[in-house]
Amino acid sequence: MAHVSLYRKYRPTSFDTMIGQRHIVRTLKNTILSGKISHAYLFTGTRGTGKTTTAKIFARAINCLNPREDGSPCETCEVCKALSAPNCLDIIEMDAASNNGVDDIRDLREKVKFPPSVGKYKVYIIDEVHMLSQSAFNALLKTLEEPPQHAVFILATTEVDKIPQTILSRCMRLDFKLLTTAELVDLLKKIFEEEGREYQKEALQLIAEAGDGSVRDCLSIADICMSYCEGQVGYDDVLEVLGASSPTMILELVEALVKSDVRSALETVEKIIGMGKNVSLLAKDVAKTLRNVVFAKNCVNANKILGLPIEIYNRLVRLGDACSNDKLVHMVDVFMDIEGQLKYSNSAQVVVEMAVVKACDLFVSIDTDGIIKRLKDVESKVRTLISLDSNQSNERFQLDVGEVWGRLLNILNKNKSMIVAYNAANDVDTKTQLSYKDNVLVITVFSDKQFAVLDYFASEFKSIICKEYFEITDVKIVLDNKIDEVEQGIAKITELVGDNKITIKKGE
Repeated sequence: MAHVSLYRKYRPTSFDTMIGQRHIVRTLKNTILSGKISHAYLFTGTRGTGKTTTAKIFARAINCLNPREDGSPCETCEVCKALSAPNCLDIIEMDAASNNGVDDIRDLREKVKFPPSVGKYKVYIIDEVHMLSQSAFNALLKTLEEPPQHAVFILATTEVDKIPQTILSRCMRLDFKLLTTAELVDLLKKIFEEEGREYQKEALQLIAEAGDGSVRDCLSIADICMSYCEGQVGYDDVLEVLGASSPTMILELVEALVKSDVRSALETVEKIIGMGKNVSLLAKDVAKTLRNVVFAKNCVNANKILGLPIEIYNRLVRLGDACSNDKLVHMVDVFMDIEGQLKYSNSAQVVVEMAVVKACDLFVSIDTDGIIKRLKDVESKVRTLISLDSNQSNERFQLDVGEVWGRLLNILNKNKSMIVAYNAANDVDTKTQLSYKDNVLVITVFSDKQFAVLDYFASEFKSIICKEYFEITDVKIVLDNKIDEVEQGIAKITELVGDNKITIKKGE
């Protein structure tokens, strides 16, 4: 007997045997049980998520004479048996990829008029419907607008954006989601046990991850792995089938990246490529391993998510302890960014090698804004250290007067009782109202409310900040003569500042 592939052999025949897509199953079950069958459905989603399978189950369920309590076809009545036969005339599957012309749709329109032979509905399943030509869509539109009562259309597509809005508006749309890795692992366990094959649980995790949420892709890989392995399906065997690089060598490369050891990293890359491994797949493996390091570093019991062999997981944990999240994110970004370049580059190996160099050096890809930010951070730290170091020489590290005023604002802002003074000081323009030259600090006051800051000036700003950063021998307060009650203001300033010279600026 000819071998039947796993995805065909274990294709679900009822709603209760489907995995995932709970929102789809529940919607269709309620539709069947209530008897409110729509004339047109649109099933959309990524390949291998169960669109055609669901359409076939639904087609039999709406025709079944004795549907189960959950809406699934009973598979025992005369109609179910007739609809399961290869020569069934009531469930018509049409591949729009190869039958996409207007003549094909015209032929469908002529045949749809005839009533079903055994069931209540005649169901048309049009797969890859987005492949229809514009004229074919126009021909189909009339039938969707005024369908016979016995006709149900199920349109399936992976590219819903290519379908005209006039068609979309006449269909009940159901979006199929990718399956989770856990759901695929559970399915693989059942199938391997049914087939009587031994396996390593890490191997099933690897197969499920390679399936990328597609059941068909996952089972196709599992089929190959079963054929490749004579006995137990092991983790290393699956890696060999997938063409993936050895996890040990990938970890060596990642360790070199974490240590910023360019020489060792490049040597490891050459060793892996020399074994005939695909360069694009190498970059993907590195990015995935770095992602795993992030999980191992930040998540408790991360291996429940990753499902890796314990010795590999322990190495990931050690790598996470030796590296910051910033550097890990930087390295992941580097290898993700080259994915597009590798598709069109004639020198894929060079692209990966330069990515390795860039990943080792955290500053290679820093932009101008990043550099300026880092310089400002360093400058701020240096100033703080110098200001706190009492053993510095007499050469004082001078700050810009505007920065000193900023320190004053910070002090005032932390003191809730000085909110008035803070608001006043915040109105000061450090470019025109503050200056420092020859040990003289000049403050120009343009409004009445700015007097409020002077109450705090003498006790905080002058005695602490100015003493730390400036050698001040004189403080001049310059008043704009537009200020009301100038004499009262001068008296207040004199009381605060003492014998410092007070200059009144004449208004224009």
